[in-house]
Formats: sequence, structure tokens, C-alpha cells
Amino acid sequence: MWKLMGAILLTGGGLWMGLQAAGDLSCRAKALESWQNALVLLEGELAFWLPDLPRLLEDLSRRAPGPAGETLAAVCRSFPRLGEESFAEIWVQALAQENGGLTGEDMEPLCRLGSVLGRCGWEEQKKAAEGTRLALEQRAARIREDLSRKGRAYGVLGISLGAFFTILLL
Repeated sequence: MWKLMGAILLTGGGLWMGLQAAGDLSCRAKALESWQNALVLLEGELAFWLPDLPRLLEDLSRRAPGPAGETLAAVCRSFPRLGEESFAEIWVQALAQENGGLTGEDMEPLCRLGSVLGRCGWEEQKKAAEGTRLALEQRAARIREDLSRKGRAYGVLGISLGAFFTILLL
């Protein structure tokens, strides 16, 4: 009876590991979509309203859903340190703190955007936001493609790994 319970737990644990890997890909895709939506809002604000940067980011932090809104809120909370640190440093720290499961490669376009915001004219900032959004769209499409191709394989690989260890230990 104990061997059967152990076998079930090992196999289930392997399946859980495989599904967790697929879930991580899904979370990354959702975080990238959150940033895409926030950047669409940013582009619209830069095109039509032209607010100052603190007010713009505060407004976007309330309107943007998910990890993007949380990161923008973290940037807003760090504005009092703006004289001690540059905006780009504050931006990168907030991205690292509130990454939403994104990898360093996923965040690279966002980090570059932080060095442009507040430093250039409105048109250049809008173009930088648009370029960042397009880069994130490409990354999200690749991740979704990986998820559709590899998602089921991760589950099968996980259950196979669990079954292998079950057989090995029995």
C-alpha cells in the first residue's frame, strides 16, 4: 500500500513539475500582454495629452492591468528619490522588483524604454514606446507558440519523469 502511495506521489509530482513549466510560459505571455496594453495607453497619452512624466506614469499605473500597472506604481513610489538616482535607474529597479515572471531577455526592451522616457521629446518617446510594444508583441507571439508546441510535451515529460523515478525506486 505504501509503495503504491509513493508511486502515485512520485508520478503526480513529475506531472506537477511539467505543468508548472507550462504555467510559467503562460504567466510570461500574460505579463507581456499586460505591458503591451500599458504601452498602447502610453502611446495614446503621448500622442494626444502630453502630460508631465510623473502624472503620466501615475495615471497609467491606475489604468494598466497586471504586472505593468504594478511596475508603474513602483516607479511612482520611487519618484521622491529622483534627485539621488536617475529615472532610468529607478525604472530598471522597478522592473526587477515587479517583473511578473518575465526573464531578463523579456525585459530588455522595457529597460531601454526607461532610458528614453522623460529625456527626449514627446514624439521620440512615443516612437520608443511603439518600438518597445512591437518587440514585446514578437516575444509574446514566440512564447505563445512555444506554449502551444511545448505545453503538452512538458506535461508528458513530467509524468514520464515521475514514472521513471517510480520504477527506479521500486
